[in-house]
Amino acid sequence: MKHVIIGTAGHVDHGKSAIIKALTGVDTDRLKEEKLRGISIDLGFASLPLGDKIIAGVVDVPGHERFLKNMLAGTGGIDLAMLVVAADEGIMPQTKEHLAMLQLYGIKNGLIVINKIDKVDEEWLELIEREIRDYVDDTFLNDAPCCKVSAVTGAGIAELKTTLLSLADKVPVRDSNAPFRLWIDRVFSIKGYGVVVTGSVLSGRAKVGDSFRLYPADAIVRVRGLEWHGEKVEKISAGQRAAINLAGVEIEQVARGMAISAVERGEVSTIWDIVAEWQQPVESGLRVRLHLGTGEFLGRIYSFKDTDYHNMRLILEQPLAAGAGDRGIIRLYSPQHLLGGVTLVAPGRNSRRLTAVRAALAEAKGQADELNALYYRLAESRQVLTREDIRRQSGYLPDKAVDQAVDKLIAAKRLYCLDKTYIAAEMLDWLTTMATTIIGSFHKAQPDRSGLAKDIVRQKLGINEKSFEIFLAQWLEKGVLVSNGGDLALKVHAAQHGDWRQELLDRAENALSDIGLTSIDMVLLAQKMTLTPDKARSTHDLLVRAGALIKVGDNFVYSKTMQYIVQVIHKHFQGKQTLTVAELRDLLNTSRKMALPIMEYMDMHKYTYREGDLRRPSSRMLNLSE
Repeated sequence: MKHVIIGTAGHVDHGKSAIIKALTGVDTDRLKEEKLRGISIDLGFASLPLGDKIIAGVVDVPGHERFLKNMLAGTGGIDLAMLVVAADEGIMPQTKEHLAMLQLYGIKNGLIVINKIDKVDEEWLELIEREIRDYVDDTFLNDAPCCKVSAVTGAGIAELKTTLLSLADKVPVRDSNAPFRLWIDRVFSIKGYGVVVTGSVLSGRAKVGDSFRLYPADAIVRVRGLEWHGEKVEKISAGQRAAINLAGVEIEQVARGMAISAVERGEVSTIWDIVAEWQQPVESGLRVRLHLGTGEFLGRIYSFKDTDYHNMRLILEQPLAAGAGDRGIIRLYSPQHLLGGVTLVAPGRNSRRLTAVRAALAEAKGQADELNALYYRLAESRQVLTREDIRRQSGYLPDKAVDQAVDKLIAAKRLYCLDKTYIAAEMLDWLTTMATTIIGSFHKAQPDRSGLAKDIVRQKLGINEKSFEIFLAQWLEKGVLVSNGGDLALKVHAAQHGDWRQELLDRAENALSDIGLTSIDMVLLAQKMTLTPDKARSTHDLLVRAGALIKVGDNFVYSKTMQYIVQVIHKHFQGKQTLTVAELRDLLNTSRKMALPIMEYMDMHKYTYREGDLRRPSSRMLNLSE
């Protein structure tokens, strides 16, 4: 069975509710005030079988401008729009506004219904139809069928139902394999059952016992029971109207405008980047009302730059649970005039400025299709992502559609696959530029140093260890960077530094070759090599990293001196099996203060091992050649 959602639109008192009653037998005006005033105030719902293969859920919206936010709450999830115009009045203000909103919402399927034909003659009816046709010429209704009916006499109702069947048959089937999502349009409590919510299932499916997340309350709820137009059912799917009995939440936590969706797929943020289509000029910082799904959200719009009011940022006063590609309506805060329509691209960072990556994506962002919306989100991640990460970040796209989008982005070289993980091309390019800039600045500030420590580079880039190692492998393979032990350098600096480094090591050897067993600090180094204090400090660091100076306790000893000491101890063990600190002191003609850390160095590097106060030679010491 195919399920579709039909929504009404049109001016107040043009007979929307009466037409639904004529089609379904259901009076959608359920509120006492609606009965008294004879107009719809809130949303009404009815079920309409269309043949034996299609069942439509019909959403009746109020036409009065005072209840426009209720009209918008019922519009976001419809598949098919029915624009109702009274034959005796023709196009009126809310006719125009409702049509504009349907257009901005991206509704693509619909029909025109001229009601109250019993009140006019044929000539007038022909004029009204022509007026309507002229008005809708540039909208999604330009080639739509036009049905002429009287909800009072029943004239044309059968033909209207046939037309609805034909149109509903052509409406694309909503994807039941996509993640589940439902915007809540009604909330109430039933004694003995608890909280019940109703809404139109936008995507996916649900069954009794399933668990979902309530956004933005961030509560896990369980489906206790399901109803579909008053009938208890075990499961519901995309395109159906449904009532859900929820466990795990109190009625005070639930309100119209909230969403129920798959646990891992909801996006909740007060900051959203948007693509806007304005009906009139706007300015940055303007306070507005966003109507999206079944909710109304207050906030302000901000332009990233003065010349671009198409790609903007929306900062809301309360969290919005939505997904990339969701469309909404923007009205001025006061007076509540229609400003335009928006498409959500992705949750924004906590900044009103474009990053380098955002700037590079402005054109793609402006297209706001599923592929570009997904890429825009991926391009903000500095970390590598797995396929599962990407699926979680894809809003409510089905997994199959996400995988297809990833493959397309890889083929277009907009997404790189590195070691079974993924990174956006613009982001990796930006990170590469940042890495070379960071290291280049370090070379300029400290030209004597061979490079910058890997972990410092990683921290400055703001990426995790896994991502950094994957990126680093690419940079080293392509020659962007060169590794010097634990340091990273630009290739040109590494080549220049190699020559300079060898020259410095040669100078150090000449200056320190006869220094003996002396702790070499920066003061001594400055004296022996005729260096300034700053130059002595950087030279000392280089000699340590190059292995020319060896740390022994709190001292630094010249490497060739340490080689000599090892040979002295080796020779000692050729005649004796043990060595004491006092014996080592005498062998080296030094102090106990110097002999003790040397002995500990020998233990640490497995030349000797300790037995009480004695040292014995290890296999490493015994195997040394003369």
